[in-house]
Amino acid sequence: MSEFLSVADQLHVLLSTRTHPDGRMYTLQEVSEGTGVGAATISQMRTGRIRNPQLSTLRALCQFFDIPLRYFETRTVEECYALLQSPQAEAEQPAEISEIAFRATHLSREAQQDILTIIKWVQAAEQNLSQNGEGMPPLPRLSRPNDD
Repeated sequence: MSEFLSVADQLHVLLSTRTHPDGRMYTLQEVSEGTGVGAATISQMRTGRIRNPQLSTLRALCQFFDIPLRYFETRTVEECYALLQSPQAEAEQPAEISEIAFRATHLSREAQQDILTIIKWVQAAEQNLSQNGEGMPPLPRLSRPNDD
């Protein structure tokens, strides 16, 4: 399973994307006052001096910026941006979608690709059925664990 993106990188994306209501970036002091987390702590997280912050610190940041806690489980900058794009859409998702995402987070990259392949297969099956009443397409080929 690949490494998580550093907290410093995650905070860089978060602080450059989630802006103050007047359009400017938040100051560390504003984030500190809004979260109850010390400005020095936030600064050390941004610079990478604090690499493993307390859960309560992450929760406070999530609440302040209105993001899911799983933001801090991202592995790429692209994943960060995807989570920040539409928090309202995520909140409106059916519980089943949230559960699929939560469970997939802890799988290997290969297993996540397999899940995506299966979802695409189910979509194709639904489309076949609705368009021409035909049965299921052939099962997709899934990756196999390495035999090391």
